[in-house]
Parts: sequence; structure tokens; C-alpha cells
Amino acid sequence: MPSSKWFRALAALVLMLLPALAFAAPGGADAKNLLLNPGFERGLAGHEWMPANWDTSDAGISTVFFGRDSLAAHSGRYAVTIANTSTVWPFAHNWRQVLIVGREAWGKDAVFSIWTRDIGVSGRAYVMIQAYRDTVSRMAVIWGVDRDEARQRMMINAIDDPIQNLGWKRLAFDDPETGWVRREVRVHVPDGVNAIYVRAGLVGTGQVMLDDASLTLVPAAPARQYAASGNLLTDPGFENGALDWEIVVPPYEGAHIDADTTEHHTGHASVLLADMSQGFTPSRMGVAQVLDARSLRGKHVRMSGWFKGDSLITTALAKILVDTPHGLKQSPAGELLSGSFDWTYNSIEYDVPADAVNLWAYLMINAPASGRLWLDDASLEVLGPATGDAQAARPTPSKHH
Repeated sequence: MPSSKWFRALAALVLMLLPALAFAAPGGADAKNLLLNPGFERGLAGHEWMPANWDTSDAGISTVFFGRDSLAAHSGRYAVTIANTSTVWPFAHNWRQVLIVGREAWGKDAVFSIWTRDIGVSGRAYVMIQAYRDTVSRMAVIWGVDRDEARQRMMINAIDDPIQNLGWKRLAFDDPETGWVRREVRVHVPDGVNAIYVRAGLVGTGQVMLDDASLTLVPAAPARQYAASGNLLTDPGFENGALDWEIVVPPYEGAHIDADTTEHHTGHASVLLADMSQGFTPSRMGVAQVLDARSLRGKHVRMSGWFKGDSLITTALAKILVDTPHGLKQSPAGELLSGSFDWTYNSIEYDVPADAVNLWAYLMINAPASGRLWLDDASLEVLGPATGDAQAARPTPSKHH
């Protein structure tokens, strides 16, 4: 018969294991980490520093440095790092991994977390998760090639790329210096998603270190419910440095969008679009917030903002774009502003489609452009049920401060 000493040893072992078992049990099989090499510990065979299973953005410029660092990891031996010394070209430098998924992910939420450490950051660091229907990326993983090679094999031109955005969440932070901080973003995974991207990176200068990433599938939280009245946007007056906004800048030399405290319609800040003429490919440029549109389906909404122009040679406008499983849908252009003008209100109304998954609330210009534009006091409101009347999407007449 086993001795009492043996039983005491067994009991002690069980007590040691209980915390780990309690931590792992609630999520069941779905709570497992789906990322490969999440701690960046395994190196890529034949490469001096690249971790296996991860990739980096490729801006083709010499001011950005990617590496794997053994000096200050959050855990284990290694962390990865991004360092950038120039913002002449407005790129979002990032580490990323893509996970190919199927029906097992549909209807669930995907949760991405990673530990970050800022060192001398000027600008914004970020973590984000994106859910796509992306057959090209799926085949790239299967074939073991990059996405461009997969597209060429499939005889798909870049302009005809069938990728569809079905989920998007970014968390931006601008702390110049931090210790290790855990960051987390969560997105719903609609039917049809076959690729989930996780990214962590930097827009600006300085250094960001990354370690201990995790991607899990969990039961879906209820869709966000929006108030029947009032502004649905976060930080609509850009008083928080526009961290809650997507900053959409095409890759034009010198182009930038920054928080500006020298001009404002109300409050103490606005955002300024400037130096956006050095481009050849037409693109939109501006600020946007991305909302989970599931509970906005069948609603009539209005997007508005206040604009101030200085010698603006282009058109500025409010616009709504909606991602659906059947492609991108968008509002009419609304009233177009140009030239020099004092603070001017502009808006657009739109019926949110019944299959909407993401709604992009935009204040923007058509780039390339000359001049400067300030934006302030944005608003997205639910006006009632969808009207079904194309005339209801007409813009509200402009009014000056």
C-alpha cells in the first residue's frame, strides 16, 4: 500500500497543477492559441534572425529595422522589434501572421493579444486583427509562396483581387516609453471568412518590441448595440490625439495627417491633412472610424463633420463605406468642398444595407491634392429606419460657423 508520504506528495502535485488547469478549462478546445511560434523562440531555418512562421511588412526603405532580440524578452529568450527613424514616407511597419480558417471559426469571435514595449515612440504603435475572405492568401499558404506569387499563379490582376474585408479592429497607443504591456483586440468572424490576419506595428519613429502573442476563437459576444440617438463615434473632436480613428494616408512622399491644436472648430484640437501632392495613383485620404454594422442593418444614418480649407485643390467630403459578404457598398459622394473656406458643416445620409458587417464613417479628400484641410467635430447618427428612398441620401446643405 502506498505510504502517507506518497499521498502527501501526490496532493502537493495536484495543488500545483490546479491553477494551470483552471486557467485552461473555461475556453475548452477553442481557447487554445492558434498562432505558430507565438513567443518568437524558433528561428527560420537558414536565416540569421527571422523567427519562423512570422512575416514583416516590406516598405522598401532603409529607415526601418526589423529584428529578433534576446536582450529584453517578456518571457523566454526572444522578442521581436521594429525600429524606424523617418516618416518621410507614411508607412505602417508591422510584424504579422496569417491563419487560414474554415467553418470552425464562423460565428465566433477572434481575440488577438500580444505584449508590447515602447521605446522612444513618436507617432503611434498599434495591434490589430482583420478577418478576410481571401482566396489568394489561402492558396499562398497552401503553396508556400508569397501573396503576389499566388495571385500570379491564379492569373488574377492586382486590380481584380477578390479579397473582401469582413472584420477589422485596431488598437492604437502613443505612449513614448512603457514597460511590457498586454494589448488585446477582438473581432467577430462572419460566415465566409477564410483568413485571419494579426498585426502589430508602428506608424512613426522610435522602437516597439513584441512578445508572447496569442490568437484564440471564443464564443461570440452580442453585437454592439448603439443608442437610438446621439453620436456613435468615439473622440469625435480629436481631443485624444485621434487614437480612436483610422488615419488613412496613401504612400505619397511627405503626406501626413496629424492632430493640430492651432486650429479647431470647438474644443482644443482638430486633425490636419497636408503635403499630399506628391502622388500619382488616385486614392482617398482622411480619417475614419470602423463600426460593427450588424446592429445598424436597415437603419438610416448620417455622417457629418466640420471642414476648413486652405487653397485646397481637390474635393473634400463626408462619406460612408460598408463592407458586406457581397462586396463593398458606399454612399453617394454628397457635397464636395474645395478652395479656401472657413469652418463648414458637411454631411451625407445613407441606408445601411441588410448584409452590412463593417461601417466606415469617413471624412476625406480625393488625393493627390494641393493645399491643407482641417477636420473637426465628426458625428455619426441613427436617424431612423431605412427609407428606401435614394433622395434621402442627399447631403445636408452646408452651413458656416
